[in-house]
Amino acid sequence: MAVAVTVVLALLVASRTTGATAATTPATPAAPATPAAPTAPARPNIIFFLVDDMSADLLPYMDTVRGLADGGTAFTDYYVSDSLCCPSRATMFTGQFPHNTGVRTNQGYDRGGYQAFAKHEGRTYAVPLHEAGYRTGYLGKYINEYPARPGYQVPPGWDEWHVSAGGGYNEFRYQLTRYIKEKSGARRPITPSKGTYLVDELGRRATAFIERSREYAPGRPFFLQVSPFSPHNRVDVKPGDTEPRFPPAPRDRPKDRFPAGEFPHGDCGGPDCDTIDVTTLPAFDEDTADKPSWVRREPIGAKRVKELREDFRDRIRMVQSVDDMVGRVLSTLTERERANTYVVFASDNGFHLGQHRLVRGKSTAYDHDVRVPLLVKRPATGQHDRLVSNAIAQNVDLFPTFLDMAGIAPATRDSRDGRSLLPLIEGRQVTDWRQAALVEHVRPDPRTPGKPDPDADRLKKGNAQPPTYNAVRTAGELYVEYEGDPKPEYYDTVTDPRQESNAPGNTRTAYLAKVLQGLTTCGRPGAPDCWTAAHLR
Repeated sequence: MAVAVTVVLALLVASRTTGATAATTPATPAAPATPAAPTAPARPNIIFFLVDDMSADLLPYMDTVRGLADGGTAFTDYYVSDSLCCPSRATMFTGQFPHNTGVRTNQGYDRGGYQAFAKHEGRTYAVPLHEAGYRTGYLGKYINEYPARPGYQVPPGWDEWHVSAGGGYNEFRYQLTRYIKEKSGARRPITPSKGTYLVDELGRRATAFIERSREYAPGRPFFLQVSPFSPHNRVDVKPGDTEPRFPPAPRDRPKDRFPAGEFPHGDCGGPDCDTIDVTTLPAFDEDTADKPSWVRREPIGAKRVKELREDFRDRIRMVQSVDDMVGRVLSTLTERERANTYVVFASDNGFHLGQHRLVRGKSTAYDHDVRVPLLVKRPATGQHDRLVSNAIAQNVDLFPTFLDMAGIAPATRDSRDGRSLLPLIEGRQVTDWRQAALVEHVRPDPRTPGKPDPDADRLKKGNAQPPTYNAVRTAGELYVEYEGDPKPEYYDTVTDPRQESNAPGNTRTAYLAKVLQGLTTCGRPGAPDCWTAAHLR
């Protein structure tokens, strides 16, 4: 397992290129070509696994997910546009940055949530995919505050709709919609959890979707998105709770706890969980004296370190069920389907646990929050070698990528802020690729009425959230401007990949400020399009 950990972490700190040419390089020797599979649908199937709050440091513990890069492509520099659930997902669905979607937070009272996203439902990738003949299904977490209650509305473009509201965060006490177009008609069924771990239930429903697609749409391709809440924490955690903040499946918990798991210290994907220590994470509890004022704080105390150590182990235990689910869904595919299916795995955000003395959460511009896994397995008839791409990719690129996989015209595919990753996935050299990623964040209003924000933490001391900010990430630099702070934040990420030595006076900041100015207004009337703004001049 140690070798696998080393390999994956090496991919995430792979050497950078500052040119505009995006290279995708083989990580393993190419395997001999195999005979073509029997005739399959003209358009490929697409399976998209989107997890919630999965930081890159969890990937080494997921054998099946890591294996997607065998005969696939691993992206080492994939950044989300905002490390907050609802804005990030709105960008994913629409291919537009948060300043263009207008979805800025998780809650409707605060320029976010389903209230802000609803107007975009007719513009998600589900609609053109459905129009192109795809049978489509969505399972799991959708958009914050989506009303999954009796009489729920199924968004345009979806043939199956199995989603949960906020109850999904605790993984056991939830309700799932159960809309199947061919069977439900005007009915909008909802089914209770009956104590089944949510990730396991989503795996069962995903395999059933594939089986129904064979029955109801033979010869047609399908698009399946499976979006577990895992490894997001439970909502509204209270002191003294016996249930873990990050609740693993019962089988993955330590054997001496209730419910008892299968291994003495729980299942961490190979290593003994008790040997895994959160303090080994890059920049854990680092001296923050050089950081902006909102980051500066005292060292993390021993009691808090103990909590974070168990949080980290529970997050690793949580993703074991995700790894199992991915394996279960893929094992449902026939040989013919494997020969004509793309499998995509990504996270909507990263997460931190003590890095830079930030206790737990996300929303920052640091790599642990915005640089997340993206792996794509190609159809089995394609090249079989493992490719690694260091091209700067973003979640705005998922919309055009899915449409490109489906063969949908460039006029629709490239009409928004991102560009298709398919040429990179296939190992083609791409000229004139973006050289800068935009990260933008609006600080949620803590006084917002209604239910608690699922991304808020009751811990206040040592867990301050960042102010509103805009940031640009290049192949070798991170530059951040905070609202109300005249000094920027700057890191040379080639010499300082952990982002520990802030240099706000670096001479490069003046140039990057201009780049950032162009990115934060891109796509608006009278401003350059976002693809143009993402190129350094």
